[in-house]
Amino acid sequence: MTRSLRSLAVLLAAVLGCAGSRPAPAPAAPPATPPQAAAAPAGPDRGQVPAIGAAPELHLPQQRHFALANGLRVRLVEHRRLPIVALNLVVRAGAVNDPARLPGLASFTASMLTEGGTRSRTATRLSDEVGFLGASLGAGAGQDAASLSGSSLSRHLPKLLDLFADVAMNPAFRAKDFARVQDQRKVTLLQQRDQPATIAGKAFLKAYWGPDHPYGHYVLGDEASVAATRPADLAAFHARFWRPANAELVVVGDVSEAELRPLLERTLGKWPAGTAAPAPRAPAPTAPHVTLLLDKPDAPQTLVMLGMPGLARASPDYVAATVAFQVLGGGMSSRLFRTLREEKGYTYGMGAGADARRLGGVSIVHGNVKAEVTGAALGDLLGEIRKLREQPVGEAELADARNALVRSLPADFATVGGIAGRVAELVIHGLPDDYWNGYADAVRNVGPADVQRIAERYLDPARSTLVLVGTPAAVRPQLEGLAIGKVEVRPVPGATPVRAPPRSPRVRTQRPPASSPAP
Repeated sequence: MTRSLRSLAVLLAAVLGCAGSRPAPAPAAPPATPPQAAAAPAGPDRGQVPAIGAAPELHLPQQRHFALANGLRVRLVEHRRLPIVALNLVVRAGAVNDPARLPGLASFTASMLTEGGTRSRTATRLSDEVGFLGASLGAGAGQDAASLSGSSLSRHLPKLLDLFADVAMNPAFRAKDFARVQDQRKVTLLQQRDQPATIAGKAFLKAYWGPDHPYGHYVLGDEASVAATRPADLAAFHARFWRPANAELVVVGDVSEAELRPLLERTLGKWPAGTAAPAPRAPAPTAPHVTLLLDKPDAPQTLVMLGMPGLARASPDYVAATVAFQVLGGGMSSRLFRTLREEKGYTYGMGAGADARRLGGVSIVHGNVKAEVTGAALGDLLGEIRKLREQPVGEAELADARNALVRSLPADFATVGGIAGRVAELVIHGLPDDYWNGYADAVRNVGPADVQRIAERYLDPARSTLVLVGTPAAVRPQLEGLAIGKVEVRPVPGATPVRAPPRSPRVRTQRPPASSPAP
């Protein structure tokens, strides 16, 4: 009862309050109007695709040339944006300098420079010292040259040069380290027995260039040559080729000539000059018009590698050839990609390019296609080459190819290491200092007639060497009627992929600039 009364009282009070038993209060004044915020500036129209702006112009800083007292030539590019310095020692000691009995010796020697330590530093100690600096150090060899590369913060340059010079001048070739690296190279070659791209590349080099040509062998050599190599062979090769008279040093980064000279004289300046090695001979390639079908049983795809006589890197035709190959097979907008992948679905991708080296070159078209459409894919590939030879390329398509090349160029010069690599390319191939500053304009000046001229000269299927890796029973019947020369079926040594032995902690390496895109 009490709860009911209390509830009723509350209800009556509420009703009476609303009924106005007392005068209602005056209405409150309306709140002041808040100040209007300034209108935000109009943003971009996100319904429209942004226009592509002009490509950034590339202006490579001037190269300064000087020589040390021992004759070592130096190229310096000052680049002060970041406190980093990159070094690249280019040595004319590539695979072209391999002795005939030991193909792969140049690459083996270069690898041992950092993998094997020096006379005063074990490989582990060298790795630790490089790591302590937060630096990088690596060596390798391509077809035309070998290189030793390094980089560090500019404040660590004196210490980096101590290590760099020790590696270049005093490699140890200790038996234990030699055996480890030799085993790793053997395993790599064993693994490559089952890799179609490497199988084709090795066969192509030997068939196109000829077994006695300096470009006629794989840069790593073969299993027999690696097994036959001894530490004394590496030491002799190093003594003959790794000398200031046969080398040039590229330095890029946060250092001036006045700062650099005394550091170099104190380190690499102590390197005995030696004598320049004679230039390797360059006979004409064999270049037979033949098709080699390498038997890889039960292969679901056929690897295609089509090569035609090409050009040297220093050729005046090189820039125009680069544009022509961009049109044919340079990317996802290229003719081969559109035809063989997007329209026909024969492949994930088919590329084309100029394998341009110091002593000559070859025009390469390569990719994998489904085994059951090998013949049809080859027919379409040859058809695209024929059209490029016979019909001028359209201006819109040509503009796309030129723009792709020009707009990708600045990325190659985004780091001091990238700049050093591109300057090293000038050293290897004897190109002028201002080559890269004029490259974009040279690309823009390539016209339809230039592309057709390049195709007529350097894309000639009648002078082609074709290597196919696949299953002959499935592939050979499809080759009838194609103008690809005599077909020869050859066996391929097969092997189960081999697991590489564990690597002990080594110097943190950076890839040296390749002298060419060799297989």
